[in-house]
Amino acid sequence: MIEVINSKGSVSDVSKAVSSGLAYINAYDLDNKDLNLLSKTFGISEYILKDFLDPRELPRFEKEKTHEILIMKCLTNDKVKTLGVIKHSKYIMTVSGEKFDFRAEADYFKDSSFMLKKIVYKIIKDFYDNLEKIEDDVNYVEDITFDMKTDDDPREIFKLKKLLFYRRKALNGNKTVISNMNDLNDISIELSQLVDTENTLTSRLTEIMNMHMTYTSNKLNETMKGFTIIASLILIPTLISGIYGMNVLLPLGNLKGSFYIILGMMVISIIILLTYLKIRKWI
Repeated sequence: MIEVINSKGSVSDVSKAVSSGLAYINAYDLDNKDLNLLSKTFGISEYILKDFLDPRELPRFEKEKTHEILIMKCLTNDKVKTLGVIKHSKYIMTVSGEKFDFRAEADYFKDSSFMLKKIVYKIIKDFYDNLEKIEDDVNYVEDITFDMKTDDDPREIFKLKKLLFYRRKALNGNKTVISNMNDLNDISIELSQLVDTENTLTSRLTEIMNMHMTYTSNKLNETMKGFTIIASLILIPTLISGIYGMNVLLPLGNLKGSFYIILGMMVISIIILLTYLKIRKWI
């Protein structure tokens, strides 16, 4: 799909894209026919256009005689995608696997550098909005982790860390591209702030994960402590019952009411051990 817009509105014929001043060309979901048309009309190599469609392509900046080529990472449907941008004196072209949602306002068409700056702003703003959503999710995970009554699932923490990892790679790659361009110092500063925000969120998630592991370990220790206390309480009664269960002559073995005496000894041993554990503040 190839969309062409100039200061007067949409242009249906791609070959006439630059006939009426600066044009914005938004190309996405391209087939071989579209690639061939763009290549012949604007003199762009099909290999370059295919690089724009590769989700694994690394961000970079190239300067040719007639145009500049930018490969950046953008967010499309909350997923990191590759976006190719070609800056020419007569047009700005964006190429991606999915539609890049950029609305070219009328005042953007006064200069290709100005429009390019607005496109880069759009990319940065999308990352900013997305990091704000992730920050809300981090706050939620942090709250339920601090709530000791909630047995939260650590998979949500790993999911957020994975999202931040891909965004960190994208932001650092974009930062390298922008650093090679002129008149984008203000955008470079904002991008650096986004990288700092991402690092902060990643650090918070690491601490939340440590907190979760500590809570899980303490909970397991409490469970094992309970089993240990139960085993300790029944240790002496088990020993007594084992001794008197042997088929040999034992004290009190033939005494009338010996069963209740031995049972009382078991109960007394439990009470003594329970008192000892409380004195030591183990329970």
